[in-house]
Amino acid sequence: MTLVIDLAFGFWHLDFLNMLSKVKDTLQENKLLKPGNTVIIALSGGPDSVCLAHLLKSLQKELEFEIILAHLNHGLRGKESDQDNCFVQKFARRLNLSLVDEKLDHKPKSEEEARKARYQFLETVRKQKGAQKIATGHSQDDQIETILLHLLRGAGLAGLSGIRYQNNRIIRPLLACSHQKILAYLKKNKLPFCLDKTNLDPAFTRNRIRHELIPLLTREYNPNFKKSILNLALLAQETNQYLTARAREFIAKNPANLPLKSWQALPRALKRETLRQAIFNLSGSLQDIYAVHIEETVNMLATSFGNKKKNLPRGLQILKKDGRIRLFLNKKQ
Repeated sequence: MTLVIDLAFGFWHLDFLNMLSKVKDTLQENKLLKPGNTVIIALSGGPDSVCLAHLLKSLQKELEFEIILAHLNHGLRGKESDQDNCFVQKFARRLNLSLVDEKLDHKPKSEEEARKARYQFLETVRKQKGAQKIATGHSQDDQIETILLHLLRGAGLAGLSGIRYQNNRIIRPLLACSHQKILAYLKKNKLPFCLDKTNLDPAFTRNRIRHELIPLLTREYNPNFKKSILNLALLAQETNQYLTARAREFIAKNPANLPLKSWQALPRALKRETLRQAIFNLSGSLQDIYAVHIEETVNMLATSFGNKKKNLPRGLQILKKDGRIRLFLNKKQ
Protein backbone atom coordinates (compact mmCIF):
# COMPACT_ATOMS: atom_id res chain seq x y z
CA MET A 1 0.00 0.00 0.00
CA THR A 2 1.25 3.47 -0.85
CA LEU A 3 2.04 5.46 2.27
CA VAL A 4 0.66 9.00 2.17
CA ILE A 5 2.28 11.41 4.61
CA ASP A 6 -0.12 14.24 5.46
CA LEU A 7 0.69 16.77 8.16
CA ALA A 8 -2.09 19.19 7.18
CA PHE A 9 -1.61 21.87 4.56
CA GLY A 10 0.29 25.09 5.17
CA PHE A 11 2.31 27.57 3.15
CA TRP A 12 4.48 29.81 5.27
CA HIS A 13 7.68 29.00 7.06
CA LEU A 14 11.26 30.24 7.06
CA ASP A 15 12.36 27.17 5.09
CA PHE A 16 9.66 28.00 2.56
CA LEU A 17 11.26 31.39 1.92
CA ASN A 18 14.79 29.92 1.72
CA MET A 19 13.79 27.21 -0.74
CA LEU A 20 11.67 29.65 -2.70
CA SER A 21 14.64 31.97 -3.10
CA LYS A 22 16.93 29.10 -4.13
CA VAL A 23 14.56 27.79 -6.79
CA LYS A 24 13.85 31.29 -8.05
CA ASP A 25 17.60 31.87 -8.45
CA THR A 26 17.95 28.54 -10.28
CA LEU A 27 15.15 29.45 -12.69
CA GLN A 28 16.56 32.90 -13.42
CA GLU A 29 20.29 32.15 -13.50
CA ASN A 30 19.80 29.22 -15.87
CA LYS A 31 17.01 30.92 -17.87
CA LEU A 32 14.71 27.93 -17.43
CA LEU A 33 11.43 29.82 -17.78
CA LYS A 34 10.44 33.07 -19.47
CA PRO A 35 7.43 35.31 -18.74
CA GLY A 36 4.45 33.96 -20.64
CA ASN A 37 5.75 30.38 -20.72
CA THR A 38 3.58 27.40 -19.82
CA VAL A 39 5.31 24.59 -17.95
CA ILE A 40 4.14 21.00 -17.54
CA ILE A 41 5.09 19.71 -14.07
CA ALA A 42 5.61 15.95 -13.83
CA LEU A 43 3.74 15.13 -10.63
CA SER A 44 4.22 11.57 -9.42
CA GLY A 45 3.03 12.28 -5.88
CA GLY A 46 6.48 11.64 -4.40
CA PRO A 47 8.23 14.20 -2.19
CA ASP A 48 10.38 15.78 -4.91
CA SER A 49 7.53 16.35 -7.36
CA VAL A 50 5.19 17.65 -4.62
CA CYS A 51 7.87 20.09 -3.47
CA LEU A 52 8.45 21.21 -7.07
CA ALA A 53 4.75 21.81 -7.73
CA HIS A 54 4.32 23.77 -4.50
CA LEU A 55 7.36 25.98 -5.09
CA LEU A 56 6.54 26.75 -8.73
CA LYS A 57 2.94 27.52 -7.76
CA SER A 58 4.32 30.03 -5.25
CA LEU A 59 6.51 31.66 -7.92
CA GLN A 60 3.88 31.62 -10.65
CA LYS A 61 2.53 35.17 -10.33
CA GLU A 62 5.90 36.82 -9.70
CA LEU A 63 7.66 35.19 -12.65
CA GLU A 64 4.56 35.24 -14.87
CA PHE A 65 4.29 31.66 -16.13
CA GLU A 66 1.46 29.16 -16.31
CA ILE A 67 1.40 25.68 -14.77
CA ILE A 68 -0.25 22.41 -15.82
CA LEU A 69 0.28 19.28 -13.74
CA ALA A 70 0.66 15.92 -15.47
CA HIS A 71 0.52 12.41 -14.00
CA LEU A 72 0.84 9.07 -15.76
CA ASN A 73 -0.57 6.02 -13.97
CA HIS A 74 1.56 3.27 -15.49
CA GLY A 75 0.02 0.59 -13.27
CA LEU A 76 3.42 -0.89 -12.50
CA ARG A 77 2.56 -1.22 -8.78
CA GLY A 78 -1.10 -2.19 -9.13
CA LYS A 79 -3.33 -0.67 -6.44
CA GLU A 80 -0.48 1.54 -5.20
CA SER A 81 -0.31 3.24 -8.60
CA ASP A 82 -4.07 3.89 -8.44
CA GLN A 83 -3.69 5.33 -4.94
CA ASP A 84 -0.93 7.65 -6.18
CA ASN A 85 -3.31 8.80 -8.92
CA CYS A 86 -6.03 9.61 -6.39
CA PHE A 87 -3.55 11.51 -4.22
CA VAL A 88 -2.34 13.56 -7.20
CA GLN A 89 -5.90 14.52 -8.12
CA LYS A 90 -6.56 15.70 -4.58
CA PHE A 91 -3.28 17.60 -4.40
CA ALA A 92 -3.97 19.35 -7.72
CA ARG A 93 -7.32 20.57 -6.35
CA ARG A 94 -5.60 21.90 -3.22
CA LEU A 95 -3.15 23.86 -5.34
CA ASN A 96 -5.97 24.94 -7.66
CA LEU A 97 -3.99 23.79 -10.69
CA SER A 98 -5.09 22.02 -13.85
CA LEU A 99 -4.17 18.33 -14.01
CA VAL A 100 -3.85 15.99 -16.97
CA ASP A 101 -3.78 12.36 -15.82
CA GLU A 102 -3.82 9.20 -17.85
CA LYS A 103 -3.56 5.47 -17.27
CA LEU A 104 -1.62 3.18 -19.59
CA ASP A 105 -3.63 0.46 -21.31
CA HIS A 106 -0.82 -2.05 -20.92
CA LYS A 107 1.39 -2.46 -17.87
CA PRO A 108 5.08 -1.78 -18.70
CA LYS A 109 7.42 -4.76 -18.55
CA SER A 110 10.14 -2.86 -16.68
CA GLU A 111 11.00 0.37 -14.87
CA GLU A 112 12.87 1.55 -17.98
CA GLU A 113 9.84 0.98 -20.18
CA ALA A 114 7.70 2.86 -17.65
CA ARG A 115 10.19 5.75 -17.66
CA LYS A 116 10.08 6.02 -21.46
CA ALA A 117 6.28 5.91 -21.43
CA ARG A 118 6.22 8.67 -18.82
CA TYR A 119 8.40 11.00 -20.88
CA GLN A 120 6.41 10.27 -24.03
CA PHE A 121 3.24 11.14 -22.12
CA LEU A 122 4.75 14.39 -20.81
CA GLU A 123 5.86 15.41 -24.30
CA THR A 124 2.38 14.63 -25.68
CA VAL A 125 0.78 16.80 -22.99
CA ARG A 126 3.28 19.58 -23.69
CA LYS A 127 2.37 19.63 -27.38
CA GLN A 128 -1.37 19.41 -26.71
CA LYS A 129 -1.26 22.33 -24.27
CA GLY A 130 1.18 24.42 -26.28
CA ALA A 131 3.61 24.46 -23.36
CA GLN A 132 7.26 25.43 -23.71
CA LYS A 133 8.83 23.37 -20.91
CA ILE A 134 8.47 20.18 -18.87
CA ALA A 135 9.67 20.39 -15.24
CA THR A 136 10.82 17.32 -13.33
CA GLY A 137 11.72 16.98 -9.65
CA HIS A 138 15.32 15.78 -10.00
CA SER A 139 17.33 16.81 -6.95
CA GLN A 140 20.99 17.13 -5.99
CA ASP A 141 20.90 13.54 -4.70
CA ASP A 142 19.61 12.33 -8.08
CA GLN A 143 22.60 14.08 -9.62
CA ILE A 144 25.07 12.24 -7.37
CA GLU A 145 23.41 8.87 -7.96
CA THR A 146 23.37 9.41 -11.72
CA ILE A 147 27.08 10.28 -11.85
CA LEU A 148 27.97 7.16 -9.86
CA LEU A 149 25.71 5.03 -12.05
CA HIS A 150 27.41 6.41 -15.17
CA LEU A 151 30.84 5.85 -13.64
CA LEU A 152 30.06 2.21 -12.88
CA ARG A 153 28.88 1.71 -16.47
CA GLY A 154 32.08 3.14 -17.91
CA ALA A 155 31.04 6.70 -18.69
CA GLY A 156 33.18 9.33 -20.34
CA LEU A 157 33.34 13.05 -19.66
CA ALA A 158 29.70 13.61 -20.65
CA GLY A 159 28.52 10.92 -18.23
CA LEU A 160 30.52 12.44 -15.38
CA SER A 161 28.83 15.78 -16.13
CA GLY A 162 25.62 14.25 -14.80
CA ILE A 163 22.19 15.84 -15.13
CA ARG A 164 21.85 19.36 -16.51
CA TYR A 165 19.45 22.06 -15.37
CA GLN A 166 18.00 21.99 -18.87
CA ASN A 167 17.98 19.36 -21.57
CA ASN A 168 16.05 20.64 -24.58
CA ARG A 169 12.53 21.25 -23.22
CA ILE A 170 13.05 19.46 -19.89
CA ILE A 171 14.03 21.63 -16.91
CA ARG A 172 15.07 20.63 -13.39
CA PRO A 173 14.50 23.53 -10.97
CA LEU A 174 15.34 21.44 -7.85
CA LEU A 175 18.74 20.25 -9.04
CA ALA A 176 20.56 22.47 -6.52
CA CYS A 177 18.41 21.21 -3.61
CA SER A 178 19.30 18.14 -1.55
CA HIS A 179 16.67 15.49 -0.87
CA GLN A 180 17.16 16.08 2.85
CA LYS A 181 16.28 19.77 2.44
CA ILE A 182 13.27 18.84 0.35
CA LEU A 183 11.97 16.50 3.07
CA ALA A 184 12.57 19.14 5.74
CA TYR A 185 10.69 21.67 3.62
CA LEU A 186 7.72 19.35 3.22
CA LYS A 187 7.65 18.55 6.94
CA LYS A 188 7.91 22.12 8.16
CA ASN A 189 5.37 23.38 5.63
CA LYS A 190 3.04 20.43 6.31
CA LEU A 191 2.77 19.22 2.73
CA PRO A 192 1.48 15.70 1.99
CA PHE A 193 3.31 13.27 -0.27
CA CYS A 194 3.45 9.59 -1.21
CA LEU A 195 6.23 7.11 -0.56
CA ASP A 196 7.03 4.50 -3.21
CA LYS A 197 8.33 1.34 -1.55
CA THR A 198 10.07 0.25 -4.76
CA ASN A 199 12.61 2.99 -4.02
CA LEU A 200 13.86 0.71 -1.23
CA ASP A 201 14.11 -2.43 -3.38
CA PRO A 202 17.80 -3.51 -3.58
CA ALA A 203 17.07 -5.30 -6.87
CA PHE A 204 17.53 -1.92 -8.58
CA THR A 205 21.11 -0.72 -8.99
CA ARG A 206 20.21 2.91 -8.30
CA ASN A 207 18.65 1.91 -4.96
CA ARG A 208 21.82 0.08 -3.92
CA ILE A 209 23.87 3.14 -4.87
CA ARG A 210 21.53 5.34 -2.83
CA HIS A 211 21.18 3.20 0.29
CA GLU A 212 24.45 1.26 0.35
CA LEU A 213 27.27 2.72 -1.75
CA ILE A 214 26.89 6.43 -0.98
CA PRO A 215 26.54 5.92 2.81
CA LEU A 216 29.59 3.62 2.73
CA LEU A 217 31.75 6.09 0.79
CA THR A 218 30.63 8.95 3.03
CA ARG A 219 31.15 7.01 6.27
CA GLU A 220 34.37 5.15 5.48
CA TYR A 221 36.21 7.31 2.94
CA ASN A 222 35.14 10.93 2.76
CA PRO A 223 32.49 12.70 4.89
CA ASN A 224 32.34 15.36 2.15
CA PHE A 225 31.94 12.77 -0.60
CA LYS A 226 28.72 14.27 -2.00
CA LYS A 227 30.28 17.70 -2.29
CA SER A 228 33.33 16.20 -4.03
CA ILE A 229 31.14 14.42 -6.60
CA LEU A 230 29.18 17.61 -7.31
CA ASN A 231 32.44 19.54 -7.80
CA LEU A 232 33.62 16.84 -10.20
CA ALA A 233 30.37 17.16 -12.16
CA LEU A 234 30.83 20.92 -12.45
CA LEU A 235 34.39 20.57 -13.76
CA ALA A 236 33.30 17.85 -16.19
CA GLN A 237 30.42 20.01 -17.45
CA GLU A 238 32.65 23.01 -18.10
CA THR A 239 35.25 20.93 -19.93
CA ASN A 240 32.62 19.05 -21.89
CA GLN A 241 30.91 22.27 -22.95
CA TYR A 242 34.18 23.55 -24.40
CA LEU A 243 34.89 20.31 -26.26
CA THR A 244 31.33 20.14 -27.56
CA ALA A 245 31.56 23.65 -29.00
CA ARG A 246 34.85 22.85 -30.79
CA ALA A 247 33.49 19.53 -32.08
CA ARG A 248 30.40 21.19 -33.50
CA GLU A 249 32.57 23.77 -35.27
CA PHE A 250 34.54 20.96 -36.92
CA ILE A 251 31.38 19.11 -37.98
CA ALA A 252 29.78 22.31 -39.32
CA LYS A 253 32.65 22.66 -41.78
CA ASN A 254 32.15 19.06 -42.91
CA PRO A 255 28.40 18.38 -42.58
CA ALA A 256 28.14 15.38 -44.93
CA ASN A 257 31.04 13.30 -43.65
CA LEU A 258 34.33 13.90 -41.87
CA PRO A 259 37.72 14.17 -43.63
CA LEU A 260 39.89 11.48 -42.05
CA LYS A 261 43.23 13.32 -42.10
CA SER A 262 41.79 16.51 -40.65
CA TRP A 263 40.06 14.50 -37.93
CA GLN A 264 43.28 12.58 -37.16
CA ALA A 265 45.07 15.91 -36.58
CA LEU A 266 42.70 16.80 -33.74
CA PRO A 267 43.67 16.28 -30.06
CA ARG A 268 42.44 12.88 -28.87
CA ALA A 269 39.83 14.39 -26.53
CA LEU A 270 38.39 16.39 -29.43
CA LYS A 271 38.40 13.29 -31.65
CA ARG A 272 36.16 11.54 -29.12
CA GLU A 273 33.75 14.45 -28.81
CA THR A 274 33.54 14.94 -32.58
CA LEU A 275 32.45 11.32 -32.97
CA ARG A 276 29.92 11.69 -30.16
CA GLN A 277 28.41 14.80 -31.74
CA ALA A 278 28.32 13.19 -35.18
CA ILE A 279 26.49 10.18 -33.72
CA PHE A 280 24.03 12.48 -31.95
CA ASN A 281 23.39 14.44 -35.13
CA LEU A 282 22.63 11.24 -37.01
CA SER A 283 20.50 9.37 -34.47
CA GLY A 284 19.22 12.13 -32.19
CA SER A 285 20.53 10.34 -29.10
CA LEU A 286 23.65 9.04 -27.39
CA GLN A 287 21.74 6.35 -25.53
CA ASP A 288 23.76 3.12 -25.10
CA ILE A 289 26.87 4.79 -26.54
CA TYR A 290 29.52 4.44 -23.84
CA ALA A 291 33.12 5.59 -23.54
CA VAL A 292 34.39 2.16 -24.59
CA HIS A 293 32.52 2.39 -27.92
CA ILE A 294 33.99 5.80 -28.69
CA GLU A 295 37.50 4.68 -27.68
CA GLU A 296 37.34 1.61 -29.89
CA THR A 297 36.19 3.76 -32.81
CA VAL A 298 39.01 6.27 -32.25
CA ASN A 299 41.52 3.40 -32.36
CA MET A 300 39.96 2.00 -35.54
CA LEU A 301 40.31 5.38 -37.26
CA ALA A 302 43.90 5.91 -36.12
CA THR A 303 45.45 4.82 -39.44
CA SER A 304 44.70 6.08 -42.93
CA PHE A 305 45.22 2.72 -44.64
CA GLY A 306 42.43 0.35 -45.59
CA ASN A 307 38.67 0.50 -45.29
CA LYS A 308 37.15 -0.51 -41.96
CA LYS A 309 33.74 -0.59 -40.31
CA LYS A 310 32.68 -0.35 -36.66
CA ASN A 311 29.25 -1.53 -35.51
CA LEU A 312 27.76 0.33 -32.53
CA PRO A 313 24.55 -0.17 -30.50
CA ARG A 314 21.15 0.78 -31.96
CA GLY A 315 22.14 -0.09 -35.52
CA LEU A 316 24.81 2.61 -35.81
CA GLN A 317 27.77 2.03 -38.09
CA ILE A 318 30.94 4.06 -38.61
CA LEU A 319 32.79 3.46 -41.86
CA LYS A 320 36.32 4.53 -42.78
CA LYS A 321 36.52 4.62 -46.56
CA ASP A 322 38.37 6.64 -49.22
CA GLY A 323 39.81 9.07 -46.70
CA ARG A 324 36.44 9.91 -45.16
CA ILE A 325 34.56 8.99 -41.99
CA ARG A 326 30.93 8.12 -42.73
CA LEU A 327 28.15 7.34 -40.27
CA PHE A 328 25.09 5.22 -41.03
CA LEU A 329 21.97 4.24 -39.10
CA ASN A 330 20.19 0.95 -39.74
CA LYS A 331 16.61 1.96 -38.87
CA LYS A 332 15.42 -1.66 -38.90
CA GLN A 333 17.23 -2.29 -35.62
